[in-house]
Amino acid sequence: FDHRSISVFPTHLIAAQARRIEEKEYAYEFLDISTDSDGKPSVTTSNKRPITEFPISKKTEDKTGVLVVWERPIKDPTFGQYYASIDPVSEGKTTTSESLCSIYVMKAPVEVTRISGTETETYVEQDKIVAAWCGRFDDINKTHQRLELIIEWYNAWTVIENNISLFIQYMISRKKQRYLVPKGQIMFLKDIGSNANVFQEYGWKNTGTLFKAHLLSYTIEYTKEELDVETKTDGTIVRTKYGIERIPDPMLLKEMQEYADGVNVDRLVSFAALVAFMRIQQSNRGYSKRVVMDDAAKNLQKSENLFKLNRSPFRHVGGNRVSNRTDSNRSAFKNLK
Repeated sequence: FDHRSISVFPTHLIAAQARRIEEKEYAYEFLDISTDSDGKPSVTTSNKRPITEFPISKKTEDKTGVLVVWERPIKDPTFGQYYASIDPVSEGKTTTSESLCSIYVMKAPVEVTRISGTETETYVEQDKIVAAWCGRFDDINKTHQRLELIIEWYNAWTVIENNISLFIQYMISRKKQRYLVPKGQIMFLKDIGSNANVFQEYGWKNTGTLFKAHLLSYTIEYTKEELDVETKTDGTIVRTKYGIERIPDPMLLKEMQEYADGVNVDRLVSFAALVAFMRIQQSNRGYSKRVVMDDAAKNLQKSENLFKLNRSPFRHVGGNRVSNRTDSNRSAFKNLK
Protein backbone atom coordinates (compact mmCIF):
# COMPACT_ATOMS: atom_id res chain seq x y z
CA PHE A 1 0.00 0.00 0.00
CA ASP A 2 1.00 3.61 -0.57
CA HIS A 3 0.51 5.43 2.69
CA ARG A 4 0.91 8.78 4.36
CA SER A 5 4.11 9.61 6.23
CA ILE A 6 2.23 9.84 9.53
CA SER A 7 -0.47 7.33 10.47
CA VAL A 8 -2.36 6.76 13.70
CA PHE A 9 -2.30 3.02 12.92
CA PRO A 10 0.75 0.71 13.11
CA THR A 11 1.75 0.69 9.44
CA HIS A 12 4.27 -2.14 9.84
CA LEU A 13 1.53 -4.42 11.21
CA ILE A 14 -0.85 -3.36 8.43
CA ALA A 15 1.75 -4.10 5.75
CA ALA A 16 2.47 -7.55 7.22
CA GLN A 17 -1.25 -8.36 7.39
CA ALA A 18 -1.77 -7.20 3.81
CA ARG A 19 0.92 -9.69 2.72
CA ARG A 20 -0.82 -12.50 4.60
CA ILE A 21 -4.08 -11.69 2.80
CA GLU A 22 -2.32 -11.57 -0.58
CA GLU A 23 -0.81 -14.98 0.17
CA LYS A 24 -4.34 -16.40 0.57
CA GLU A 25 -4.15 -17.19 4.27
CA TYR A 26 -7.85 -16.27 4.65
CA ALA A 27 -10.47 -18.30 2.81
CA TYR A 28 -13.52 -16.34 1.65
CA GLU A 29 -16.63 -16.51 -0.53
CA PHE A 30 -18.39 -13.91 -2.67
CA LEU A 31 -22.13 -14.37 -2.16
CA ASP A 32 -25.48 -13.00 -3.28
CA ILE A 33 -28.08 -12.95 -0.51
CA SER A 34 -31.83 -13.05 -1.03
CA THR A 35 -34.94 -14.63 0.49
CA ASP A 36 -36.05 -18.21 -0.07
CA SER A 37 -39.62 -19.48 -0.47
CA ASP A 38 -40.11 -19.21 3.31
CA GLY A 39 -38.87 -15.63 3.43
CA LYS A 40 -35.60 -16.64 5.11
CA PRO A 41 -32.13 -15.44 4.04
CA SER A 42 -30.56 -17.62 1.36
CA VAL A 43 -27.15 -17.29 -0.31
CA THR A 44 -25.68 -18.29 -3.65
CA THR A 45 -22.20 -17.89 -5.11
CA SER A 46 -21.69 -14.59 -6.95
CA ASN A 47 -19.47 -13.68 -9.88
CA LYS A 48 -19.29 -10.09 -8.69
CA ARG A 49 -16.28 -8.69 -6.86
CA PRO A 50 -15.98 -6.28 -3.92
CA ILE A 51 -15.16 -2.64 -4.51
CA THR A 52 -11.38 -2.16 -4.46
CA GLU A 53 -11.29 1.49 -5.55
CA PHE A 54 -10.40 3.90 -2.74
CA PRO A 55 -11.62 6.49 -2.61
CA ILE A 56 -14.33 5.46 -5.01
CA SER A 57 -14.95 7.81 -7.90
CA LYS A 58 -18.24 9.70 -7.87
CA LYS A 59 -18.65 8.69 -11.51
CA THR A 60 -18.27 4.93 -10.92
CA GLU A 61 -21.45 3.35 -12.30
CA ASP A 62 -21.67 0.06 -10.41
CA LYS A 63 -21.29 0.63 -6.69
CA THR A 64 -23.18 -2.46 -5.52
CA GLY A 65 -20.13 -4.49 -4.47
CA VAL A 66 -20.68 -8.02 -3.15
CA LEU A 67 -21.13 -9.75 0.20
CA VAL A 68 -17.77 -11.17 1.32
CA VAL A 69 -18.02 -14.06 3.79
CA TRP A 70 -15.04 -15.50 5.65
CA GLU A 71 -17.21 -17.73 7.82
CA ARG A 72 -20.88 -18.59 7.42
CA PRO A 73 -23.11 -18.39 10.52
CA ILE A 74 -23.36 -21.43 12.73
CA LYS A 75 -26.68 -23.26 12.64
CA ASP A 76 -29.43 -21.40 14.53
CA PRO A 77 -27.16 -18.76 16.15
CA THR A 78 -28.43 -17.36 19.42
CA PHE A 79 -28.55 -13.65 20.11
CA GLY A 80 -25.15 -12.44 21.26
CA GLN A 81 -23.06 -14.84 19.20
CA TYR A 82 -22.74 -12.30 16.38
CA TYR A 83 -22.62 -8.51 16.34
CA ALA A 84 -22.81 -6.11 13.41
CA SER A 85 -22.20 -2.44 12.75
CA ILE A 86 -23.50 -0.22 9.95
CA ASP A 87 -22.42 3.08 8.46
CA PRO A 88 -25.49 3.88 6.30
CA VAL A 89 -26.13 6.11 3.30
CA SER A 90 -28.87 8.68 2.78
CA GLU A 91 -29.69 8.07 -0.88
CA GLY A 92 -29.50 5.63 -3.76
CA LYS A 93 -28.03 6.59 -7.11
CA THR A 94 -25.80 9.64 -6.90
CA THR A 95 -22.95 11.31 -8.77
CA THR A 96 -22.30 13.85 -6.01
CA SER A 97 -21.21 11.57 -3.17
CA GLU A 98 -18.44 9.03 -2.73
CA SER A 99 -20.01 7.60 0.43
CA LEU A 100 -20.78 3.89 0.54
CA CYS A 101 -22.87 1.85 2.90
CA SER A 102 -20.70 -0.40 5.05
CA ILE A 103 -21.54 -3.31 7.34
CA TYR A 104 -19.24 -5.63 9.27
CA VAL A 105 -20.34 -8.76 11.13
CA MET A 106 -18.16 -10.16 13.89
CA LYS A 107 -18.32 -13.38 15.85
CA ALA A 108 -18.04 -12.83 19.59
CA PRO A 109 -15.16 -14.41 21.54
CA VAL A 110 -15.96 -17.72 23.22
CA GLU A 111 -14.34 -19.56 26.11
CA VAL A 112 -14.09 -23.14 24.93
CA THR A 113 -13.65 -26.16 27.20
CA ARG A 114 -12.49 -29.11 25.12
CA ILE A 115 -12.80 -32.53 26.73
CA SER A 116 -10.79 -35.33 25.13
CA GLY A 117 -11.13 -38.63 26.95
CA THR A 118 -10.06 -37.78 30.50
CA GLU A 119 -8.16 -34.60 29.56
CA THR A 120 -9.67 -31.10 29.66
CA GLU A 121 -8.33 -28.00 27.91
CA THR A 122 -9.75 -24.48 28.20
CA TYR A 123 -8.92 -21.65 25.80
CA VAL A 124 -10.49 -18.57 24.22
CA GLU A 125 -11.56 -18.40 20.58
CA GLN A 126 -10.88 -14.79 19.64
CA ASP A 127 -13.48 -12.57 18.05
CA LYS A 128 -13.19 -12.26 14.29
CA ILE A 129 -14.75 -10.65 11.24
CA VAL A 130 -16.98 -13.17 9.50
CA ALA A 131 -18.70 -11.05 6.84
CA ALA A 132 -18.62 -7.61 5.23
CA TRP A 133 -20.39 -5.64 2.55
CA CYS A 134 -19.51 -2.20 1.27
CA GLY A 135 -21.53 -0.64 -1.52
CA ARG A 136 -24.87 0.91 -2.44
CA PHE A 137 -27.72 0.28 -4.86
CA ASP A 138 -29.37 2.87 -7.08
CA ASP A 139 -32.59 2.04 -5.20
CA ILE A 140 -31.98 2.73 -1.51
CA ASN A 141 -34.65 0.16 -0.57
CA LYS A 142 -32.41 -2.54 -2.09
CA THR A 143 -29.55 -1.27 0.07
CA HIS A 144 -31.77 -1.58 3.13
CA GLN A 145 -32.94 -5.05 2.10
CA ARG A 146 -29.36 -6.26 1.79
CA LEU A 147 -28.48 -4.96 5.26
CA GLU A 148 -31.61 -6.56 6.70
CA LEU A 149 -30.83 -9.97 5.19
CA ILE A 150 -27.21 -9.96 6.37
CA ILE A 151 -28.26 -9.08 9.91
CA GLU A 152 -31.00 -11.69 9.92
CA TRP A 153 -28.75 -14.42 8.47
CA TYR A 154 -26.31 -14.03 11.37
CA ASN A 155 -28.97 -13.07 13.93
CA ALA A 156 -26.64 -10.18 14.72
CA TRP A 157 -27.30 -7.47 17.30
CA THR A 158 -26.44 -4.34 15.37
CA VAL A 159 -25.08 -0.88 16.21
CA ILE A 160 -25.77 1.77 13.61
CA GLU A 161 -24.61 5.32 13.08
CA ASN A 162 -27.87 7.26 13.28
CA ASN A 163 -26.81 10.50 11.62
CA ILE A 164 -28.95 9.05 8.84
CA SER A 165 -32.06 7.39 10.26
CA LEU A 166 -33.58 5.90 7.09
CA PHE A 167 -32.45 2.33 7.79
CA ILE A 168 -33.66 2.56 11.38
CA GLN A 169 -37.09 3.63 10.14
CA TYR A 170 -37.00 0.81 7.58
CA MET A 171 -36.34 -1.80 10.28
CA ILE A 172 -39.07 -0.38 12.50
CA SER A 173 -41.51 -0.56 9.58
CA ARG A 174 -40.51 -4.22 9.15
CA LYS A 175 -40.99 -4.82 12.89
CA LYS A 176 -37.37 -5.93 13.16
CA GLN A 177 -36.01 -3.25 15.47
CA ARG A 178 -35.07 -6.02 17.91
CA TYR A 179 -31.89 -6.37 15.84
CA LEU A 180 -30.88 -2.76 16.57
CA VAL A 181 -28.98 -1.82 19.73
CA PRO A 182 -30.82 0.95 21.63
CA LYS A 183 -28.79 4.07 22.33
CA GLY A 184 -29.04 3.44 26.08
CA GLN A 185 -27.19 0.12 25.71
CA ILE A 186 -24.26 1.50 23.71
CA MET A 187 -21.83 1.74 26.58
CA PHE A 188 -19.14 3.75 24.83
CA LEU A 189 -21.62 6.65 24.68
CA LYS A 190 -22.25 6.43 28.43
CA ASP A 191 -18.56 6.15 29.27
CA ILE A 192 -17.76 9.50 27.66
CA GLY A 193 -21.14 11.18 28.17
CA SER A 194 -21.72 11.54 24.44
CA ASN A 195 -25.03 11.84 22.55
CA ALA A 196 -26.84 12.97 25.71
CA ASN A 197 -28.89 15.43 23.68
CA VAL A 198 -29.58 13.04 20.81
CA PHE A 199 -33.19 11.87 20.92
CA GLN A 200 -32.89 8.95 18.53
CA GLU A 201 -33.87 5.67 20.22
CA TYR A 202 -31.41 3.45 18.35
CA GLY A 203 -27.76 3.76 17.38
CA TRP A 204 -25.08 6.39 17.92
CA LYS A 205 -24.56 9.83 16.42
CA ASN A 206 -21.14 10.67 15.03
CA THR A 207 -20.71 14.13 16.49
CA GLY A 208 -17.79 16.21 17.74
CA THR A 209 -14.68 14.18 18.47
CA LEU A 210 -16.48 10.91 19.26
CA PHE A 211 -14.97 8.99 16.33
CA LYS A 212 -11.56 10.63 16.16
CA ALA A 213 -10.79 10.87 19.87
CA HIS A 214 -12.53 7.77 21.23
CA LEU A 215 -13.62 5.10 18.72
CA LEU A 216 -10.33 5.21 16.83
CA SER A 217 -8.39 4.53 20.03
CA TYR A 218 -10.31 1.26 20.55
CA THR A 219 -9.50 0.24 16.97
CA ILE A 220 -5.80 1.11 17.20
CA GLU A 221 -5.44 -0.92 20.38
CA TYR A 222 -7.37 -3.77 18.75
CA THR A 223 -4.77 -3.97 15.96
CA LYS A 224 -1.81 -3.86 18.37
CA GLU A 225 -3.15 -6.30 20.97
CA GLU A 226 -0.81 -9.24 21.57
CA LEU A 227 -2.85 -12.40 21.17
CA ASP A 228 -0.22 -15.13 21.31
CA VAL A 229 3.49 -15.87 20.92
CA GLU A 230 5.33 -18.67 19.17
CA THR A 231 8.44 -19.79 21.05
CA LYS A 232 11.30 -22.23 20.71
CA THR A 233 11.85 -24.99 23.25
CA ASP A 234 14.24 -22.71 25.14
CA GLY A 235 11.55 -20.01 25.46
CA THR A 236 12.93 -17.71 22.75
CA ILE A 237 10.08 -15.83 21.08
CA VAL A 238 9.89 -16.61 17.37
CA ARG A 239 6.81 -14.60 16.47
CA THR A 240 4.17 -12.51 18.19
CA LYS A 241 0.62 -12.71 16.91
CA TYR A 242 -1.15 -9.33 16.98
CA GLY A 243 -4.82 -8.45 16.89
CA ILE A 244 -4.59 -7.14 13.36
CA GLU A 245 -4.47 -10.76 12.18
CA ARG A 246 -8.20 -10.90 12.94
CA ILE A 247 -8.81 -8.47 10.05
CA PRO A 248 -9.08 -10.32 6.70
CA ASP A 249 -10.43 -7.37 4.68
CA PRO A 250 -7.73 -5.62 2.61
CA MET A 251 -9.95 -2.57 2.01
CA LEU A 252 -10.35 -1.99 5.73
CA LEU A 253 -6.56 -2.09 6.03
CA LYS A 254 -6.37 0.39 3.15
CA GLU A 255 -8.67 2.82 4.94
CA MET A 256 -6.65 2.48 8.14
CA GLN A 257 -3.49 3.31 6.28
CA GLU A 258 -5.02 6.23 4.37
CA TYR A 259 -6.96 7.67 7.30
CA ALA A 260 -6.61 11.43 7.85
CA ASP A 261 -8.94 14.34 8.59
CA GLY A 262 -11.36 14.80 5.73
CA VAL A 263 -10.85 11.33 4.20
CA ASN A 264 -14.12 9.42 3.75
CA VAL A 265 -13.62 6.10 5.60
CA ASP A 266 -16.99 4.33 5.62
CA ARG A 267 -15.53 0.91 6.43
CA LEU A 268 -13.40 2.25 9.26
CA VAL A 269 -16.33 4.09 10.85
CA SER A 270 -18.52 0.99 11.01
CA PHE A 271 -15.66 -1.24 12.17
CA ALA A 272 -14.47 1.17 14.89
CA ALA A 273 -17.97 1.42 16.38
CA LEU A 274 -18.26 -2.37 16.36
CA VAL A 275 -14.92 -2.90 18.10
CA ALA A 276 -15.72 -0.31 20.78
CA PHE A 277 -19.19 -1.77 21.39
CA MET A 278 -17.99 -5.38 21.60
CA ARG A 279 -15.03 -4.55 23.85
CA ILE A 280 -17.23 -2.92 26.45
CA GLN A 281 -19.82 -5.69 26.14
CA GLN A 282 -17.11 -8.25 26.80
CA SER A 283 -15.69 -6.40 29.82
CA ASN A 284 -19.17 -6.10 31.34
CA ARG A 285 -20.51 -9.56 30.54
CA GLY A 286 -17.43 -11.75 30.13
CA TYR A 287 -17.07 -14.53 27.58
CA SER A 288 -19.83 -16.83 26.46
CA LYS A 289 -18.89 -20.47 27.06
CA ARG A 290 -18.97 -23.63 24.97
CA VAL A 291 -18.09 -27.23 25.86
CA VAL A 292 -16.72 -29.50 23.12
CA MET A 293 -16.46 -33.25 23.75
CA ASP A 294 -14.87 -35.83 21.47
CA ASP A 295 -16.44 -39.28 20.99
CA ALA A 296 -14.35 -40.90 23.74
CA ALA A 297 -15.44 -38.25 26.26
CA LYS A 298 -19.10 -38.60 25.20
CA ASN A 299 -18.95 -42.39 25.59
CA LEU A 300 -17.33 -41.99 29.01
CA GLN A 301 -20.04 -39.58 30.09
CA LYS A 302 -22.75 -41.97 28.90
CA SER A 303 -21.14 -44.80 30.89
CA GLU A 304 -20.95 -42.65 34.01
CA ASN A 305 -24.57 -41.57 33.63
CA LEU A 306 -25.66 -45.19 33.15
CA PHE A 307 -23.69 -46.20 36.24
CA LYS A 308 -25.42 -43.49 38.25
CA LEU A 309 -28.84 -44.64 37.06
CA ASN A 310 -28.09 -48.29 37.95
CA ARG A 311 -26.93 -47.42 41.46
CA SER A 312 -29.89 -45.53 42.84
CA PRO A 313 -29.95 -44.97 46.65
CA PHE A 314 -33.59 -46.03 46.59
CA ARG A 315 -33.11 -49.34 44.79
CA HIS A 316 -33.88 -51.45 47.96
CA VAL A 317 -36.87 -49.45 49.12
CA GLY A 318 -39.98 -51.57 48.78
CA GLY A 319 -37.98 -54.25 47.04
CA ASN A 320 -39.82 -57.21 48.68
CA ARG A 321 -43.29 -55.83 48.22
CA VAL A 322 -44.99 -57.18 45.17
CA SER A 323 -48.59 -56.46 44.42
CA ASN A 324 -50.77 -57.05 41.45
CA ARG A 325 -53.85 -55.53 43.03
CA THR A 326 -55.80 -53.23 40.79
CA ASP A 327 -58.71 -52.64 43.16
CA SER A 328 -59.30 -48.90 42.90
CA ASN A 329 -62.36 -48.99 45.21
CA ARG A 330 -60.47 -49.65 48.46
CA SER A 331 -61.15 -47.01 51.09
CA ALA A 332 -59.39 -46.18 54.34
CA PHE A 333 -62.83 -45.83 55.92
CA LYS A 334 -64.28 -49.22 54.90
CA ASN A 335 -64.56 -50.53 58.52
CA LEU A 336 -66.22 -47.44 59.93
CA LYS A 337 -69.94 -47.91 60.63
